[in-house]
Amino acid sequence: MTDYKNYIVALLFLVIYVNLSASQNESSKHINDAVLEKLRLNYYSGVEEYEYVDSLQTYIEDIFGKNISDYPPTILAYKAGIDALKSKHAFWPFKKMSYLNDSMSLFEEAIAKDPENLEIRFMRFSILYYVPGILGYGNETEEDLDVVYQLLLERDYSALDYEIQNGMIEFLLMTDLLSKDEENKLKNYLVSAKPNE
Repeated sequence: MTDYKNYIVALLFLVIYVNLSASQNESSKHINDAVLEKLRLNYYSGVEEYEYVDSLQTYIEDIFGKNISDYPPTILAYKAGIDALKSKHAFWPFKKMSYLNDSMSLFEEAIAKDPENLEIRFMRFSILYYVPGILGYGNETEEDLDVVYQLLLERDYSALDYEIQNGMIEFLLMTDLLSKDEENKLKNYLVSAKPNE
């Protein structure tokens, strides 16, 4: 259960983005801010309460239709996140694996459409961090960690704002997956002032 509490912390940082960030990333430009806000809040709520998972899926289908291949990358990532939440809440191990595999396939599609999207990469990483390595997603976890780390070093706040990126940094530091040098660089970013201030 502690793992899921840490997962909730990671998702909280994404929710904070809703309230603090005025800018949108490239794959979200044509998505209404209110739609993204509702998606993020319901996704966060779905971590603990399954009732939000079904309503979130219905909400996405009502707005974007049922043809997943037409979804913008960010929406596709939230659909992948829904499947990950279904995996978390499923009772039977076979169902858990089925949902997880579906989730990872959708994340692959979203990443293929927008490989440098920090939000999408962080979402998948924060899910895979809690998936046992024996299930075979170690390469994706390492890849996402590397991409997220590099994107955070760029300190580009046009896609995700300063506060949410600091939250991502705190999550990465909590994982103990970084080298000491990488940890120190990110810790320096946490204590430094926001650029252009």
